[in-house]
Amino acid sequence: MNWLREPDGEPLPGYRLIEPIGTGGFGEVWKCVAPGGIHKAIKFVYGNLNALDGDDARAVQELKALERVKQVRHPFVVSIEQIQDVGGELVIVMELADRNLHECLVEYQGAGRPGIPRDILLGFLDDAAVGLDHLIEKHNLQHLDVKPRNLFMVADRVKVADFGLVKQLERSSSSGLMGGVTPIYAAPETFQNKISKHSDQYSLAVVYVELLTGKRPFAGKNIRQLALQHMSEPPDLSMLPEVDQPVVARALAKNPDERWPSCTAFIRALGGPRDATGSSGGTEAGSGVREPGAWAKVGRTVHDVELTPPAPVRGGAAVMSGAPRPQPTPHEHPEIDEDHLLGVTATQKDLGVLRPTILIGVGSFGRRALQEIRCRLTDRVGDVVQVPCFRFLYVDCDPDAVTKAVSAPPDVALGTDEVFPVPLQPVTQYRRRQLDQILDWLPREKLYAIPRSLRAGGARSLGRLAFCDNYLRFVTRLRREFQIATHPESLAQSSDQTGLTVRGSTPQVYVFASASGGSGGMLVDLGYAVRRVLARVTPVDAPVTAFVYAAAPDDPNSTDAELANLYATITELNHFSDPEVSFTAQYGGHEGPKVESRGLPFTSTYLMPMSERSAGSFRDCLSHLAGYVSHDMTTPLGPVLEQLRTRPVGFDRSPFRSFGTYGVWFPRGLLLRAAAQKICIRLLKEWKVDADPADPTPVQHVVGHAVNDPRLKPDAVRAQIEQEAVRGPDGGPGDQIERWLSGLEAQLNGSVRRPDAAAWSRAVWEQARDLIGTRPMGEQDSSVRRSRTSKMLEESVKRVAEMWGNEFAEVVRPLEEYPGRRLGAISVALKKLAAASSEWANAADARAQQLAVKARQAKSDVQSAHDVCQAGSGTFSFFGGRSGRSMRHFLDQVRVFAHIRLQEDLADAVAKFYRALRARIEDRARELAYCRTRMELLVDVMESPLANLPPSSDTPVALSEEALQQTLRPTNTLNVVLPAGETHIERSAKKIVASVKSEDVLRLEVALQKLVLEPRGGLTALCQMNADMGRTLVAPMVEQTTAFLSDLLPVTDVTEVEVSTSRARKVDMSARIKDYHERSAPACGSEAGAQTFVLVPETESGSAFAAMVKKSVPAATTIAVNGAATDLMFCREHGNLMPAEVAAILSACQPAYYEALATTQTSPHSRFDVTEWLPLSE
Repeated sequence: MNWLREPDGEPLPGYRLIEPIGTGGFGEVWKCVAPGGIHKAIKFVYGNLNALDGDDARAVQELKALERVKQVRHPFVVSIEQIQDVGGELVIVMELADRNLHECLVEYQGAGRPGIPRDILLGFLDDAAVGLDHLIEKHNLQHLDVKPRNLFMVADRVKVADFGLVKQLERSSSSGLMGGVTPIYAAPETFQNKISKHSDQYSLAVVYVELLTGKRPFAGKNIRQLALQHMSEPPDLSMLPEVDQPVVARALAKNPDERWPSCTAFIRALGGPRDATGSSGGTEAGSGVREPGAWAKVGRTVHDVELTPPAPVRGGAAVMSGAPRPQPTPHEHPEIDEDHLLGVTATQKDLGVLRPTILIGVGSFGRRALQEIRCRLTDRVGDVVQVPCFRFLYVDCDPDAVTKAVSAPPDVALGTDEVFPVPLQPVTQYRRRQLDQILDWLPREKLYAIPRSLRAGGARSLGRLAFCDNYLRFVTRLRREFQIATHPESLAQSSDQTGLTVRGSTPQVYVFASASGGSGGMLVDLGYAVRRVLARVTPVDAPVTAFVYAAAPDDPNSTDAELANLYATITELNHFSDPEVSFTAQYGGHEGPKVESRGLPFTSTYLMPMSERSAGSFRDCLSHLAGYVSHDMTTPLGPVLEQLRTRPVGFDRSPFRSFGTYGVWFPRGLLLRAAAQKICIRLLKEWKVDADPADPTPVQHVVGHAVNDPRLKPDAVRAQIEQEAVRGPDGGPGDQIERWLSGLEAQLNGSVRRPDAAAWSRAVWEQARDLIGTRPMGEQDSSVRRSRTSKMLEESVKRVAEMWGNEFAEVVRPLEEYPGRRLGAISVALKKLAAASSEWANAADARAQQLAVKARQAKSDVQSAHDVCQAGSGTFSFFGGRSGRSMRHFLDQVRVFAHIRLQEDLADAVAKFYRALRARIEDRARELAYCRTRMELLVDVMESPLANLPPSSDTPVALSEEALQQTLRPTNTLNVVLPAGETHIERSAKKIVASVKSEDVLRLEVALQKLVLEPRGGLTALCQMNADMGRTLVAPMVEQTTAFLSDLLPVTDVTEVEVSTSRARKVDMSARIKDYHERSAPACGSEAGAQTFVLVPETESGSAFAAMVKKSVPAATTIAVNGAATDLMFCREHGNLMPAEVAAILSACQPAYYEALATTQTSPHSRFDVTEWLPLSE
């Protein structure tokens, strides 16, 4: 698939591309010139139909949708002219529209109106409603992605387009329905992977509100909040005229059956005549509908004809099309207070901040940096896993890299798939392959010094060796990360999840590494590898920014090895930054790729030294970095910093930069997640408890319905068993017995000579034993023989019991949907059903015992008749006489015995069925116990996430892994603000949990059932899946609970907190701002070379605070940040440092560096084929 297209290209013969029109979740659309000079639209669908790696999902989905709609012909549906498969890429030629309704809305807002005028809008949406109703009524199709961008204007009429999600109603239960659905306009049922014939009407109602007022009825900023609001919250219709509100409220009903009967009925109810009070003339389906011709339109065409008859009024009366219609008057259409709405309508697009980003952490410092940044991003955007345009990659040669990456608190830990080990190998492995190439740049003494632990141990050359050995693996993995991050679907999903606007598709890369450790030896090679891959995935020069941890060079406690490594790293970076110096390296043997380049691969390189070698200073360093990078990625600060970094470097400057930050942070996102985690633990404990539910009514109803089912009565069960025993042309046991008896009767009534009585009776008795079997006559009788009929009935019993076991499982399954003790309710129901099955089995056994007595007597009678036949054998009678009568009597007794034995076997089968049903119920109970065990283990892990985490001994300054509270503690660079003056996030989270009312918890459970459990098959189905329940259950539960709590916890504007705190402490606000400015000083470089940026919330308080900043620090630039007002940050960006400033940082490192440089064994450089490194002073 080719994502890079150029004008004048011809994807199809005769179709010349002119310019791109737009992009969406499914593809990009271009304007083109078709044969004959006619303008058309041509759509290129993302994905490849021939792909084997799952990249075909979008293309296949679009193709299926097109197969459903390609036969649709309607004036208000965009026509599809061609569907072509071009090398696996789906290309669609369509009618070219003038513009879409979103562009129309922007035009009206640009002219100073809140939205599209009501009369014009109703005319537009009537066209769309007619087209949507045509899809459902004539073709049984739902569009499922109705939004302003998919409603196109052609000659002042509106047509429905973009059918990537069209589905037939009978296939509405297919999984993955939400893929591609725009959550802003999605109907509640689509979040549960269901659709109805009224789903598009819901979306159309949201579109109406937005296009009329410029506002939406649901204010969620991301997909979690929107899903929760669509499912459980009433829409905000206060911006609509009062007469519109009940009409739109009905169209936005959570229950699809409560909406208007059609899209057209909804739109025409909005345009219906009003009474003197201004209310709608009717609220029932179709009442008060009015000819769309009464609505103002810019131009009338031949299409101005009613294509759908008006819906009848309640009572059966219909509005006659030929009847005179009232002419509209100015009073019939409610006016909108546009002056009022202008103040609240967002007429301009938000400045894009979101872009594909790869974050690469090298070594232990890189891991800690990634974890800290992940924590900050989680607070700002939620679960980072749901933001696929942000990719984390931890690269390390440490054998314990995976363990250390995942051994962290849940909101900090990296995933195992985000770890990329580059292990060192034993020396013998290098001797067998590429030894000559390695020895070109690595001395033999260094190679043979690889420790048995296979750790770099501070040797930078071994860090480079590990990377060179895994270079091909790394570039392959990196290319895949770029493909995921830059994929349009990833950007669309990330925008939905975060609520941030996409800035562009050009990726950016951050690299985090320590200059004082062994893994830092791979930094330069890794940078060139990143640059090489970037050159192949994007034609644009993408930024690559390196953050280099420079330890604490001025601290006397810093070791000589750290100081020597630091000096060597800075020297190498400075060396390759010279445009006259060429970087050359070859990887993977003599036939492997050879890399040659000039200039440093990093767009910018930041140095981060510490003032002292202590845990506090290291925390400050990480806090600086995490705050800086997270704001760079998610706020308008990013574009500003990118402009500064791309400025040419002066001849008197080094390639190194610096920065400093100070922030005031209300970690609302993390606080809500911590509280959500606790609530989820409480819910899971409640769900798994093995006790009677608080409300026994649902259990009683389910059990009562099951035990009173007439199909479980003995006679009905017997009929089911007989029916299930019918297999093939031979029929069931009764049919086979009757067929056999009829054959015996024919033998006796035949015209030929009668058979010998003794031989015939012996043969018949043997056949009877084989067909119907025998039971013991008493305790001394061991003549038991299983019959063919009993075997058939046994198999039938198994099948019927299995069928009923599955039905019982479905009968009790709804009990897990009720809030409270979900597994307990199912367990109680299963126990009651098992007890009922036991009672039924006992009753069936009693019935079988009665028949057993009759069967024994019948068997005795048969035996006596058989003995008579045996005794009369050998005598001759011309007319049969005595022998014929004995054979007839014997056959009659056999018939009676066969019938009784069949009844006995059936009665016994019924009893076996009840016992088998009880066994299956008990199996279900054991499955429930397994579910309970898994949930108990899950709760244990959630309650003690750090219980089994190993300490990380290789972190700079020997820090152990920190819990989330240590990450959030105030530092010299960060002031953490929690509600009510609390200082501990766990205690604050507990207070939030305690403040949640029981009715709110009940609402939450309902929301979790609809949004988390039901789309995944239910609670028990999740527990029985062979999957990580932390991902399949806990993660979505925490996400949705966080979104739910966000509506309960008031948003704290940090600027208000700052002002109120200053007043309470009687501290001058100007002095406080100046203090923050001083605290944000860069770690190195003079203050004269720094620019100050202050990020404030885009609120009234934020604007006031920005004004105070301008007075206190006139040189500062304030940047308003849209979104939650929970963050305030002072950022000071220092441009490229002077060489003297770099030399000042490293002055204490020179003695250790030159001492280590004296011998090859102790040299701190990463490669030895460079004999002369450029001095830092030049």
